[in-house]
Amino acid sequence: MTLKADKLGLKSTEKLEVLDIRCKEENIEKLVDNIIFFKGYHMNKKSWITVNLNEKINLEEIYRMIDKSYNLALKK
Repeated sequence: MTLKADKLGLKSTEKLEVLDIRCKEENIEKLVDNIIFFKGYHMNKKSWITVNLNEKINLEEIYRMIDKSYNLALKK
């Protein structure tokens, strides 16, 4: 989805492309850096992260995260 950077707490109104991904709770605190990874925007912040796709990011890592997210959703 597209949203303004200030919605994620950044000091900008630049439009960002973001992706919400389900994540294990114990991994969220390790990932969140408030640059690329944020606690889930408008999602349960204990189970979701938001990924800023405007930043340089390894696509293979994103693909792995999407696969893990899908598998977590299947278990619910």
